[in-house]
This record gives sequence, structure tokens and C-alpha cells, in this order.
Amino acid sequence: MVIGAGIVGSSIAAQLPEDVAVTVLDHAPTGQLRGSTGRAPGLVGLFNEAPVLTELARASAALYDDLEFNGERAFDRVGGVEVAFTPEAVAKLEERAELAAAAGLPHRLLDAAETVALAPELIDPAHCVRGLHFADDGTARAGIITAALRKRSNARFVDDAAVVGIEIRGNQVSSVRTATESFPADDVVLASGIWGPVTASLVDQQLPLTPVAHPYVHGPQRPRSSAPTPFVRWPEHHAYARDHGARLGLGTYDHTPQPVPLDQLGQHAEQPWPGELFDDAVRRAMELLPAAHRFPIAERLNGVFAMTPDNLPLLGAFPDIAGLWSAVAIWVTAAGGAARGLVELMCDEEPTIPDLDRLRPDRFADQDPSDLETRALRLYRDIYATA
Repeated sequence: MVIGAGIVGSSIAAQLPEDVAVTVLDHAPTGQLRGSTGRAPGLVGLFNEAPVLTELARASAALYDDLEFNGERAFDRVGGVEVAFTPEAVAKLEERAELAAAAGLPHRLLDAAETVALAPELIDPAHCVRGLHFADDGTARAGIITAALRKRSNARFVDDAAVVGIEIRGNQVSSVRTATESFPADDVVLASGIWGPVTASLVDQQLPLTPVAHPYVHGPQRPRSSAPTPFVRWPEHHAYARDHGARLGLGTYDHTPQPVPLDQLGQHAEQPWPGELFDDAVRRAMELLPAAHRFPIAERLNGVFAMTPDNLPLLGAFPDIAGLWSAVAIWVTAAGGAARGLVELMCDEEPTIPDLDRLRPDRFADQDPSDLETRALRLYRDIYATA
């Protein structure tokens, strides 16, 4: 049983062996993605200073490369570029370039003119001294990926099926219950995203996951660009942007972190727009774009995603309950690779992704929950940070 049919749950279902009977439950009606998958901006940057995340991203991109659904591609290797303006930010890019070389990832350090030329609609020469280009990075259509994986899988998907209980016999999972049906299970995977702690609490388990609100805005519809440009990050300004083809998008972390209490999550990974706090952050991010390409906001999204105390996923077995697995706090960037790693663990296969033990869900056992949340929120603004 897999609880959650977003990109993580669907990736797990698609990569389990064909002779394994798999059922995937999701609380959303058919055709809806109520979790973070449906709101993800879709930036897939392969390099991370935590090597395990680099390997998860590599494996994810390899899975996404050949996916399509109804004739629409799921993933495009448009590249990604990080922009630096201050000497401190330039030094950080140079450090990351050295680490990327050690990881064997294609990359180039660029001067200002070369950086601007990669994405002239998004990069203002007045805010650029140097850039770091990762050619194999890409942009994902998370909904298309999920639909394609669902179609590829042999699993049974049951929609509109909120889980209300997980039965334990001895110390082994035995079944999963919805309001109307009970499903026998030898293994249960919690792939329920921001609702992971709620699902884990059904069997008195804790997952140190903090749901956090995050602003992303879209510009108006426009003629689709002929050649997609790389997505852009401004790490020193905690902002990023991408060309969605028919419109531009802009996101920012340049605001006080906004945790969302579990009892206020509701049924969607989205919250009301809070007004001034996010408006000011978006305004500052918009000023990074060339003046001619700053766009009127056509759509505002206050999406909710999961943070952990070390910015790493919660992936692996719960040690106290046989057959219970965690696959939460996993972004689109890592979803496909994390699913592969978990399947290898579940099937006792030789691991192809190193250091998965670093992600085990019990690594924060017996630590103070409020301190764990504080640590997670400290990492919100830094795309580079892992603890």
C-alpha cells in the first residue's frame, strides 16, 4: 500500500517490480493533485552540496527524461543558472563549481555578459557579475510526470480515499483503512507529503516535518517562446524565476518563514495569500528582472511544502514497525530517485544510491519537536544549506 498519489507515490508505484501487487490511495478525487506536486514550480537542479541529494536528483532526471503524457513532454533539459552580484556570492559560486566538478556534473563559470545571454528576459546586467551554468538541469511539469508514471505503473490507484487507520498486528503492518474499505498490506509507504505527520500519527509515529507557506507568481499569458531558457536562481537574494513557455514565473524565500500548523492544512497544499508580507517579497524579487520584462502578476500562489531540520528527505523504514516506510519531505527534484532508493531498500536489492541511511526517518528520535521546527525554519531561506 502506498498512501499518497503525488509524484513520490506514483514514482514508487511505477518502479516496484511487476510481480508486486500495489495499491495507491489518495484523498483527492481523480484528476486532482491536492498536494505539493500540483503546485511545484518544477526546477530540477542536479547539483547539491549534500552528495546524496545530487545522486537523487540525477536518478530523478534520468527517470523523467523519456516521460510524456498525451503528447506533452514531462521534462526539458533547459539548464539552470545561478547569478551572483556581490564578491561573497561570486566566491560561493566558485566554491560550488569546484564541488560540481568533483561530482562529475557539467558546469561552467561565466562572466556577466555570458550569464545574461543565457536568459536575457530574466537576468538584468545591473544585478549580475558572474554566473554558474549547469547544462543538465531542467524544468519539470510535475503533473505530467505524475500522470505518465501512473499510466506506466501496474498499480491499482484508488482516488477519493482518505486514510483513517493503519492496522498493526504484533509489530507488523497488516492493513490500511479508509472510511469505506480495508486493504490488507504487508508493506505500507507513507508518501503523503505535507500530511506525513498526520498519517504517521495513526500508528503513534512522529515525522519531524514542518509545512511552510511559500509565494510564487505567474505573469500573464503570452506567445510561447521559441527556445526555452534556463531557469535562474539569485541565491544571495533568495529568489528564482523560470520561463514556463506561455508565461513567466517568479518565486522568493526573502521573507519571514511562515509555518502552517498541521490542524490548518486542510485538503490542499495551498493557503490564502497573506498580503503585505508576500507582496513585499515578490516586489523585491521582481526588481531583479530587467525593467522591460517585469510583469504584471496574473496569478498568485501561496503553496505549502515540507521542511525538515536538516533540509533532507525522510526516507526509509520506521524501525519500530515492520513493513512501515516513509517517503516524505521530497521535492520534485529528488522524487524519482528517492522512489528508486526506497524500492531497492524494500526489495533488499543492492543500493544504487549511496548514503541513503543519512535520510532515515528516525534520525531525530527523542529530540524536542519545537527545536526541530526552529531548526527547519532557519534553513528556509538558504537553497544551499543542509544541516
